[in-house]
Amino acid sequence: MGFSERTKQELVRVVPTARCCRVAELTAFYDFHGFLLGRQQQYLDFYSSSPLAARKILTLLKGLYPETYTQTLVQRARARKHQVYTVRVLSPVDSEAIYAEMHNQPMTDQDPPVLRKKCCQRSYLRGAFISQGSVTNPERTYHLEISSDKTTTAAKVLATFLALGLEARMTQRKGVNVIYLKDGEQIVHLLNVIGAHSALLQLENIRVMKGMRNQVNRLVNCETANVDKTVKAAMEQVDLIRRIQHHMGLDELPEKLQQVALVRLEHPYVSLKELGELMVPPLSKSGMNYRMRRLTELGRSLTPLANESGISYEDDSL
Repeated sequence: MGFSERTKQELVRVVPTARCCRVAELTAFYDFHGFLLGRQQQYLDFYSSSPLAARKILTLLKGLYPETYTQTLVQRARARKHQVYTVRVLSPVDSEAIYAEMHNQPMTDQDPPVLRKKCCQRSYLRGAFISQGSVTNPERTYHLEISSDKTTTAAKVLATFLALGLEARMTQRKGVNVIYLKDGEQIVHLLNVIGAHSALLQLENIRVMKGMRNQVNRLVNCETANVDKTVKAAMEQVDLIRRIQHHMGLDELPEKLQQVALVRLEHPYVSLKELGELMVPPLSKSGMNYRMRRLTELGRSLTPLANESGISYEDDSL
């Protein structure tokens, strides 16, 4: 079972205590796939291709209207492999009453209007996600989306995201409106407000592990780069010292520079700090750097050896 399916299973078990929130969540299911059918508006239908959504719709209806008669129909969709679930309110009177309650909730004055209460906004997004939402496995990437082929519904969902401080965006994919989040922190925020706390904890654990791996990789890459830089500089120093040895001999060097040259030839791969610790007496890194710089400048001033491997040290930028 994927991360998205587990998240929906968790949300199906979340039932608000306040009536206004239950109506708000039921409204989300109606906005996506709900219809008032019949010549005299006899039936109120909720469609879904998800058994989880159908189960949540039934739970909300039975909790809000315990005396209402409902019927659940299961049909195989044409040209599709999955089934379509229809939850139908059979009484015309109850259908009208439920429809009226869903369409008479307190709304904001903005365009498009959204539910006024924050708790109802959270419940609306919960229903929207169960109905047409998905979230990618956070091990791969961070991506959560809710899709709708109804422009008004998509606009309402986007406005509800924004009303809750979520920086969602909307695009179109094959003619379907898609509201999405791509930031891990924003997805965590959404899972929190709609009540998917187990999914939130799992996502946060993955975010921490990925952050640690990224930090380790950065440190390893930085250390590798430093080692490469140290080795490259050390090999250049060895070649320049050998050039001095070939042209004039190390015995002609001042005693301090001669000692540095001999230690470097004996330990060609260690850093300047480690090289300074091998000196007698030990020398600081800055002192070692000063003496090595004098040696390399002297080596560059001499003619390169004929057997040097194609590396020219005539460029002072090295």
